[in-house]
Amino acid sequence: MELGPARQRAVLSALLLAPGQVVAPERLKEAVWPQNPPRAAMANLHSYVSNLRRKLEPNSPPRSRNQILRREPSGYVLDVDTDLIDACRFEQLLRDGRRLLLTGQLQRAGATLETCLALWRGSPYAEMRDYEPAAHAAARLEELRLLALESRWEAELLHGRDPSVIAADLATVSQKFPTRERLSWLHMQALYRAGRQAEALKVYHQTRTLLADEYGVDPGPELQELFGTILRGASAASPVSPGPVG
Repeated sequence: MELGPARQRAVLSALLLAPGQVVAPERLKEAVWPQNPPRAAMANLHSYVSNLRRKLEPNSPPRSRNQILRREPSGYVLDVDTDLIDACRFEQLLRDGRRLLLTGQLQRAGATLETCLALWRGSPYAEMRDYEPAAHAAARLEELRLLALESRWEAELLHGRDPSVIAADLATVSQKFPTRERLSWLHMQALYRAGRQAEALKVYHQTRTLLADEYGVDPGPELQELFGTILRGASAASPVSPGPVG
């Protein structure tokens, strides 16, 4: 569905931050124009809302009360089922996938997490980069996306997918987050399972150096334990159970 210009999409995004809740016009104005709003901001805002109503309810009779995007005394409400909101579906599928992983249902976990990640399309709330609530929500979703990726790779490692393929995927993402220990741990596991012990040890040393240089800390116990396992040449340990699923 074509939702119109960027500021009109920002109105919808601001409403999607609080589905089913009343959002005051002033709050919407702040979301669309975080700084230096024009004099006609409120008039423009009402126009954007009217346009969105026509997009969301094209068959609504004239002068009828809108059901999806409606006006209340204190503001506007976007009344939609959360199952229709990609961000909400993403979080639910992530919780489901993590629970399946925790209980050892690896094939179902991998498929659920793959569906979860397929919902990801570009940067969240891109139209509201300067609006603080949207920036916080976007950062949270980015963190959850990393958790979904890590959980999927863990399920795939446990289920027996080719570890060399997983190692290649992890190498790409780890370059963007070189001090994220869970990514390093999974990368080391994949390399070790692929028979690439020296490369796995190299990942550990690189992570340890970066953690020391940037944060003045040592790797956590899980990373150190895996490092010791690889040094001893023991059989590749199965990935540990995932953390709390929330």
